[in-house]
Amino acid sequence: MRLPAAVRARFADNAASAVYCGRFETVRASRTGKLLAMLCRLIGTPVAPYTGNDVPATVHVYADARGGVVWERRYHFPGRSTCVVRSTKRCDARGALIEELPFGLSMPLAVFERGGELHFLSTSYFFRWLGLKVTLPALLPPGRTHVEHIDEGRGWFRFTMSVSHPWFGEVYFQTGRFYAASEAL
Repeated sequence: MRLPAAVRARFADNAASAVYCGRFETVRASRTGKLLAMLCRLIGTPVAPYTGNDVPATVHVYADARGGVVWERRYHFPGRSTCVVRSTKRCDARGALIEELPFGLSMPLAVFERGGELHFLSTSYFFRWLGLKVTLPALLPPGRTHVEHIDEGRGWFRFTMSVSHPWFGEVYFQTGRFYAASEAL
């Protein structure tokens, strides 16, 4: 209840599908991050493989057939074809929130409120293949993912994602402002 009403509505169990429009002011990656992003294109692009400033983007949020919520980010980097990054948030059998990325890569998330902002923090990574769950060692890239959803009022919110590795430091960082396409500003 400490979250702004707009944030509670965006993340409610019965939230309708939505399209958000905006721009990533910054999309950056370290050398390690760029290499990992290019390699990850082989498994379905779990992070944007390019960097830039003032990158137009849309985010489509919708329910999938298995009860999860899909967050599909479309980056429109100048001079490149549209880059689509898709992940699905769902609860596991114990009720814990899991973010599923392409190719069976998943990360359990700690979810919390701090100062009226919603935070998602990865606690580990694992692959699920053929019914097997293989947990990745904590020191393997990419590192700890931290996403912040910050309501800015008047229909706008800020999405910030950082990924930091204990040895390589900041691997990825992006931040941008968005609004619901259905809302008149």
